[in-house]
Amino acid sequence: MQLPAELAIGTLRTIRDLATEVGATMVELSATLRAATGKTGVDLVTQADHFSEKALSTRLAQLFPEHRIAGEEGTRLGPPDSPWVWHIDPLDGTANYSRAIPHWAISIGLAYVDQPVLGLVHGPACGISVMGALGLGAWDHDAPLPIASAAGETKAWIVATDWPWDLQERARTNRLLQRLAPVIRQYKTFGSAALDFAAVVRGHVDAYAISKIFPWDQAGGAAVALALGYELRTWDGRPWDLSHADIALCRPGMWGVLGPALAPG
Repeated sequence: MQLPAELAIGTLRTIRDLATEVGATMVELSATLRAATGKTGVDLVTQADHFSEKALSTRLAQLFPEHRIAGEEGTRLGPPDSPWVWHIDPLDGTANYSRAIPHWAISIGLAYVDQPVLGLVHGPACGISVMGALGLGAWDHDAPLPIASAAGETKAWIVATDWPWDLQERARTNRLLQRLAPVIRQYKTFGSAALDFAAVVRGHVDAYAISKIFPWDQAGGAAVALALGYELRTWDGRPWDLSHADIALCRPGMWGVLGPALAPG
C-alpha cells in the first residue's frame, strides 16, 4: 500500500514538524523530564515518555481522526477497526535519556494493517533525523538517501544489535554475537532500536537484528528502510511485517551469512 506522492510528502512534513517541536521540548526540559520509574523487568519509563506520547498522540488524533493511534505507554485512540494505524514510540532509548546520553529518538510510523507505509525517526539530541515513504524514497534531514546497495565483504560488515528488555531473549542475542564474531568486523549497539534503523539507512552499519521488540519500536524506521529497498526478515527467514517481534534488517545479499547466525539451536 502506497500513499499518493503529494499526500505522502505532506504527511511526512507534518510528522517531521511535530516530532521536531516535541523533541525540542524534551531536550529543553530534560532535567525535569528525566525522572524515571520502573516498568517491567529491567525496563523503565521517564516523565519525558509520558509527555511526548500525550503531545504526539493528541495532535495525530486531531489531524487523522479516521486512523488508529497506538503508543508505547498505552495510548489507544481512534476507530479500533481502522486499517490505518500510527505506531508511536515517544522516546526510544529511555535508558539513554535517563542517563543524559544523547542517543534517543522519537519514532512515528504509519502502517496499513501490519505493513509500514511511511515513517520518521528523529533524534533531537544526537542530530539524527530520517524519514521516508513507500514509492517515494527517504531523506536524511533534507538530503535524499541512496537506495540500498549490496553488502561488501563479510569481514568488513558492521552489525548493530541490542539487549531485549525480555531477559530470556538475551540468550538469542548472545548466540548471534558468538556466531558472527569470527567473520565480521564489528558490532555496534546504540541503545535505541529506532536509531539502529537510522544507522542502517544512513549507511553507518550494514545490518540490524534484535530478537524481540514491538510495533512502535519498528514502524517508523522500517518504513524508511522499505522505501530504500533494504531486506527485512524474521530471524527464521520469513517475510517480515509488524505482526512479528523479531527482525533482521540488512543490505541486499547478506542473508546467506546472517540467516545461519540467526537460526535457532
